[in-house]
Amino acid sequence: MNFNSFIKSLSDISEKRLMYVLVAVILAIDVVILVLGDGYSGGSYSIMHYQYARWALANPENLLNSWANPIFTLFAAPFALLGFKSMQLMNIMLGILSGYFAYRVAKELKMKSPLLALVISSFTPVFMITFFGGTTEIMFAFVAILATYLLIKNRFIAGALVISLLPLISLDGLILIPVYTIYFIRWRKPKYIPLMFSTLVLYSLVGLLFGKGLFWLFNDVKLWSDAIFGRGEFAQFILRSPGFFGIPNEIFFVTGLVAGFWLFIRERNEYSQEFVLVVLPFVTYFIAHSFAWWQGIGNSQGLSRYMAAIVPFMAVMATRGLYLFAKMFFIIFRSEAVRIGALVLGFASVIHLPFAVQNYPVSISSTDWALYDAAEYIKTNDLGDRKIYYTDPTPFYFLNRNPKCSTCIEVNSASQLSSIQKGDWFLFDVTLGAIRGIDFDTLLSSSNYRLIRVFNPEIPAKAFGKPYFVALLERTDADPLIHKENLRILTGSGKVYANLTKYDFDSYTPNDTIPVSTSRINRTAYFRIPKKKGYYLESTFRVDTLNPCQPLEIKVSYRQFRKTSDINLKYFVEAKSGCTSYKKSFEISTPVQANPDEWHDIVFTFILHNVELTPDLVIKTGFRNKYKGEFLIDDYRVDLRIQ
Repeated sequence: MNFNSFIKSLSDISEKRLMYVLVAVILAIDVVILVLGDGYSGGSYSIMHYQYARWALANPENLLNSWANPIFTLFAAPFALLGFKSMQLMNIMLGILSGYFAYRVAKELKMKSPLLALVISSFTPVFMITFFGGTTEIMFAFVAILATYLLIKNRFIAGALVISLLPLISLDGLILIPVYTIYFIRWRKPKYIPLMFSTLVLYSLVGLLFGKGLFWLFNDVKLWSDAIFGRGEFAQFILRSPGFFGIPNEIFFVTGLVAGFWLFIRERNEYSQEFVLVVLPFVTYFIAHSFAWWQGIGNSQGLSRYMAAIVPFMAVMATRGLYLFAKMFFIIFRSEAVRIGALVLGFASVIHLPFAVQNYPVSISSTDWALYDAAEYIKTNDLGDRKIYYTDPTPFYFLNRNPKCSTCIEVNSASQLSSIQKGDWFLFDVTLGAIRGIDFDTLLSSSNYRLIRVFNPEIPAKAFGKPYFVALLERTDADPLIHKENLRILTGSGKVYANLTKYDFDSYTPNDTIPVSTSRINRTAYFRIPKKKGYYLESTFRVDTLNPCQPLEIKVSYRQFRKTSDINLKYFVEAKSGCTSYKKSFEISTPVQANPDEWHDIVFTFILHNVELTPDLVIKTGFRNKYKGEFLIDDYRVDLRIQ
C-alpha cells in the first residue's frame, strides 16, 4: 500500500467515530491533569464560586447571590457537594461539550474538517487552563455556543431560552443579547426576543419575593464608577492574545475570518448566518471587555480568563483557517499527502500550545500558598469559640469549613471593622482588603490591633502595586506599645537566619571575578551583569545540617544599580531531592518611583513548599537576565531561616 492509499484509507474512517475517539482522548488528558494537580486556576475567585455552590444547602441564600451568579451556583451545587475536584470535572465536561458544539456549528455551516473546531477549542491555552478552576467562563462558553447551534438549527424557542441563562451565569451575557436580537430580527422571528429575558425576569421576581428588591441582580455592578481595579490600554487584550489564544490559533483565526469576509462579498446570504451567530458574538464580547478595561468600568480587572468565554466561537472561525492552511500546500505541491501533512502539522501545533505556555498539572499559586499557610496556622492554633473576621474566604476552603458559619464574618467594607470585639481575630489579605477600602497601615498603627502573624506568598507577588501578604490580627485593649511590636513582626526582624551565600565583591567574591569592578558610581567593588542573556551569581548548597524552619524560607538581599531602567532581572530557585524537583522564577520588582541613577536596597523572600528536607536535598539560586538589561549588583547575600 503506497502513502496516498494509506491516506485515503484514513479518510474513510467515519467522522462520527473519529469524533468519539477525540472526545475520549481529550477527556482522558484532562482527567489525568486533574488527578495529578493539587491546585486550581482562577485564584480566590474560583474558591469563592466553589464555596457559594458547596454550601448552598446550608446557606440557601447563596442561590440568590448576584455576585456568585445564580444559574452557575444552581448547576454547580451538586458537583461542589462532592468537593472542588468534582466541580473542576464539571468544567472539564462543559469545556469538552463546548468544543463538541463548536464542531456541530462548523459542520452545520458546511466547513471542511469541522472536527478541527473540537480540537482547537479544547486545546486553546486560556480555555484549557480555565477547566481547572471554579469560575464561570466555561459554563458561559458552553451555553453561548449551544445557543448558536440551536439557532442555526432553527430551534428558536429553545435557543432563546438558553440565551436567557447567560446573564445569570455571568452578567457579561447582557453583552451578547443585542447580537442575538439582531439575528431574530434578521430572520424575521422578533416574537422570540422576549424569551431571551425570561430567566432574568423570573429570578428578579423570586428575589423580590425574598425581599431583595426587583433589581437585586445588578446590586454588585458599578458600571460607571471609578476604576476599582485600575485600567489599561484599549488594545491590551489584542497585545496579550498570543499568550491566551496562542499564535497558531490566531493565524488560523485571522485566516478564517478574512476568508469568511471574502465569502460574504461573494455569497452574502450563505455567510450572513455565520457572521451574526459566530463572528459578531466574538467581536462584540472582545470589544466590550477591551472598552471596559480601558475605561475602568463594570468591575473589569482586565483578566485574560475573560476571553475563555468566547473560545468556541474563535475555534469555529479558526477551523476554516486551518483547513485553508492545509489546502494552500495542496495547491502548491499538488499532493494529497502534503495537504494531510500540513493539516497534521497544524493539528499538532494546536495541541502542544497549552503545554508550551502553561504548567501542568496545575499547582497552587504563589498568593494562595499564603492563604494556605494562614489556614494551617488557624488549624494548629484552634480558635475555639472566637469569631474570625476575614476579607478572603479561601483559608476556609483549606480548612473545609463553611465561610458563613456562626463564628465567621466576611468584611465587605472598612465600616464593618467597628463590629470587631476584643478577642476576635481579623484575617486580612492585601488584594480583597484594598478592594474593600481597608487600609492595613491604619490597622497596624492602631493601638487596638495586635499583629499575630504575617504569611507571605511562595514567591514575591504584588496586588495593586503593593507587596502581597496575608496578616492575622487580634483585637485587643488599647496599648501604645503594640505598634512597635507590630512593625517588628511585619518586617520579620524577629526571624533568625543562617547565611548560605555572601558576596561584597571586595573581600568576598564569586569564582567568576571578571565582571567585578569599580567605577565613579561606586568606589567599592561590585558585580556587573552584562547586557546579554544568561545566568549569573549562581550558588548551590545543601541545608540539611542547618536545622531550618519548614517550609524552607530563603531571604535574598542586595544593592542594585539599574543601567537599563525599563527592564527587570529575574531570580530563580531550584531544589532537587532524589527523583523530585522544584523550580520557580520570578521578576524582581524595583522600588516604586525608583531613580535609575541611584543604588537601591532590594530584599525579598521565597518559600519552598512541597520541598522535603532530606540529606540529598540540593538548592540552587541565582539571577537570570532574560530581557538583556544591564545591572550592577553589590552586597549580595542569601540566607536560610532557622528560627
